[in-house]
Amino acid sequence: MVKTDYDWFIETNLDEYSGKWVAIENKKVLDSDAKFGMLLKRIKEKYPRARPTFSKITNKLLRLHS
Repeated sequence: MVKTDYDWFIETNLDEYSGKWVAIENKKVLDSDAKFGMLLKRIKEKYPRARPTFSKITNKLLRLHS
């Protein structure tokens, strides 16, 4: 079974990025930042052909109570 970036994202512990936005492509975090605009700008500069998935990583306690 081939895992998608979404499957990888759901199964991976990303607590080190808590409170930040992450850009994910090919089952890896390309970059992260607390500000989405800054992250988007860097991704466009560093990876102009990338089409990553972006997500905000919430605090672990918030996820447990959702």
